[in-house]
Amino acid sequence: MDVLQAWLLVGVPGLVIVAALFVGHSRVRAYAGYILLAAIVGVFLAVDGGAISAGIIGMVAVALVATSQGSPDEADRPEHHQTRDRFTHVTD
Repeated sequence: MDVLQAWLLVGVPGLVIVAALFVGHSRVRAYAGYILLAAIVGVFLAVDGGAISAGIIGMVAVALVATSQGSPDEADRPEHHQTRDRFTHVTD
């Protein structure tokens, strides 16, 4: 399998699934997304010439960790629509 085939068979579908797993505030789905990202990195490391692709997917994982997706404090943060005052605040 070459790098193009790996992207078409594993990379693109895997990243779509990972994106779907990170929607919302479920810690379990976020951990499943991290595991799937690690598996995708492993697949690309096994493919000849896939080290750069593994690095790109690894950067996606680093970005998700840096934004604290799936962390315990992330579930305690209110959503934007729960904290905004504009157009929802009733004044007397």
